[in-house]
Amino acid sequence: MKLETERDAAEWVYAAKALAVVSAWNALGVFDRLRKGPLGTGDLGLDPRAVATTLPVLKFLGLIAGDARCLVLTEAGRRLMDAGGMPSERNLEALRDLGNMKAVLREGGPVKGDDGKPKGTTGGTRADDPDYTRRFLDMLYQGSGAAAQSSFDWLSPLLPQGGRVLDLGGGHGRYGRAFADAGYPTTLFDLPHVVAYAKGRHGTALAYSAGDFHTTDDFGGPFDLIFMANIVHGEAAEDNARLIERAARSLRPGGTLALKDMFLDEHGKGPENAVFFGLTMLFYTQHGSSPTLRETHEWFRAAGLEGPEVTLLDTQQLLIGRKRA
Repeated sequence: MKLETERDAAEWVYAAKALAVVSAWNALGVFDRLRKGPLGTGDLGLDPRAVATTLPVLKFLGLIAGDARCLVLTEAGRRLMDAGGMPSERNLEALRDLGNMKAVLREGGPVKGDDGKPKGTTGGTRADDPDYTRRFLDMLYQGSGAAAQSSFDWLSPLLPQGGRVLDLGGGHGRYGRAFADAGYPTTLFDLPHVVAYAKGRHGTALAYSAGDFHTTDDFGGPFDLIFMANIVHGEAAEDNARLIERAARSLRPGGTLALKDMFLDEHGKGPENAVFFGLTMLFYTQHGSSPTLRETHEWFRAAGLEGPEVTLLDTQQLLIGRKRA
């Protein structure tokens, strides 16, 4: 994804328009209705001119086929819907917020909403809005199946039989559940309103500890593995250093601390997901960013951990460090 010609810039504009169209049709429930059977354009309950103008976009993208009398969802569209991968309302909100890039560059993030208030969240959740928290964590849960399994596949060989696991900042609990289902006693630590969500989804399969990892000195244990998925990108570098030091104190000698996240390389120009996810952190957190691998080595060393070893995990990286025995 490079900007080298005018054509490249035009393609970016086309992509933004396509994202807006697909997200809006999905947010209005049209794809769900088409999944149940064919519809005519007159059955959609939408503005006829707007439908006639946006429908060619969806046909061009390969999501819808047919004519005004009989529209059907293509096989590609069905696969995306079944996998929960179709862009939706959140993408429309993100596009709207990105229009405030000039203000963010002048004033800093988080981006401000229509009410003039910053839109920053704590780990993407809101203690005062259970419905928002549920929708956000449901979305993350649905998209984390492969990552949870691959994380387990890499880390479980490092555990002794029956080894204790802490899913620190565990959120929706899908990562911790992979270890628990394999017979490793697993505790999920997160904010009280997030723990309430996780209990509702996992029940007694996990143990739970409610608190704020920014201020908690003792996470319990000792644990054989402390796993942190998608945590450090939401924090300032100095806070991550302190968090990893405190987490390391809850490890057994020889225990493992693992971070799964998106990290910038030493040149600060890749990989693509880390480069662009940094914008999300700028817009929706107080201090978050995509950290560099160089920073993580400093955090591990300061905490008395050996490593980290870096493993490519799907589209992210898994960093593994060991507490000296």
